[in-house]
Amino acid sequence: MNQDRLRKSPNIAIVGSTSLLGKELRQMLDDRGLPVGRLALLETEEYAGLLQEFAGDIQITQVIAPQALQDIDIAFFTCSPEIMQSYVASGAPFPELTIDLTQAGQTGILFLHGISGAGVLRRKGYYVNPHPAAIVLGRVLSELHNKFAVQSAAVTVLEPASERGNAGVDELQEQTVNLLNFQKVENKIFRGQLAFNILPEAETAVRTECRIAEQLAEILGKTFPQPLISAVQAPVFHSHAFSIFVRLLAAPPPEELSAQLRGNTYFSTGSFVGGPSPVGVVGTERIHIGRVQYLSTSDTYALWVVADNLRIAASNAIQTAEQIMLAPALEM
Repeated sequence: MNQDRLRKSPNIAIVGSTSLLGKELRQMLDDRGLPVGRLALLETEEYAGLLQEFAGDIQITQVIAPQALQDIDIAFFTCSPEIMQSYVASGAPFPELTIDLTQAGQTGILFLHGISGAGVLRRKGYYVNPHPAAIVLGRVLSELHNKFAVQSAAVTVLEPASERGNAGVDELQEQTVNLLNFQKVENKIFRGQLAFNILPEAETAVRTECRIAEQLAEILGKTFPQPLISAVQAPVFHSHAFSIFVRLLAAPPPEELSAQLRGNTYFSTGSFVGGPSPVGVVGTERIHIGRVQYLSTSDTYALWVVADNLRIAASNAIQTAEQIMLAPALEM
C-alpha cells in the first residue's frame, strides 16, 4: 500500500463489479467525485473482458485473482456470498485495506460511519460493512436512545429481492411476468411464489435476524436493550421497509420525535406525499421516516421507515474509506 497515494488518489478495486451492489458502489464513487488513481473492476471468468464505464472512461473487467489486486490501496468486495466464500476458502490474501460488503467474508472491524468510534480505524485492516438493515436500525435506535432513552424495541424488516442479488431480482421479475401471462411460476432462489405474495423464508430469515442483532449489539453496545427482529421476504425489487415499535423512558409527542430525527442529516421526513415507499426512495442515500404514532397506554411509538438497501450499504462503505483516507494520523 502506498500511504501517500492512499490519502490523495488511491488505486481502488471493486470485486464483484457487475453485482447490484457493485454497480451501485461504482456509480456512487463516480457521483461523489472521489479521487481515484486506478480503478480495477473484477469479476468471475464469465464476465472477463466486459466493458464498463467509470468517470467517462471505459474499463475492461478483469478476473478475480490475487495478482489483479496487487498495487491496490482500497478493495471493496461486493460479490455474491458464494464467490466471497470461495475466495476465503482459497486462502488468497486480501489487500491491506479491504472493505467487505458481502456479509459472507472474514471476521473484521465492523464500522458504521457516524456511530462507531473513529478509534478503531487503521490505515490497514479488514473492515466489515454492516448489513443495510443494521445500518438503518443502528442510526434510528442510536438517535432515539441518545435523546429519549430506548427501553425496548421490536422491528419487522421487509426484505427486498435485491438482497438476494441479481438472481433474486430476476426471479421476482420472471414470476411476475409469468403470473400475468397465466404461466407456471418457478422458484430457485425463493422458497415459493414471491410475486404478489409475502414469504416467511424461515431459514434465511433466522440468519438475517441473527446477523442484524449481532451487528447492532456491536454497534450500539452490549448494554443497549436487544431489539426483537423479525424478517420477512417482500415482493419488492429494491429498498428495505421497517415497522419499528419502541418504548422510550421519556414520552415526547410524536412531532418532537420526528423533529429529533429530522435534525440529523442521515434522516429525511415529509419528503413524500402519503409517506415514503420502497419504490419512492430508490436512488436516495437518506433514511426516510414516515408516519410516527404514539400509544399512551403503553408508552409505545410506532415508526414507518424506508431506505434504499443498495445505496445505504454503498454509502457507508465509501464514507468509511473516505474517513480512513482523510484522517490525519491513523496507526498502521
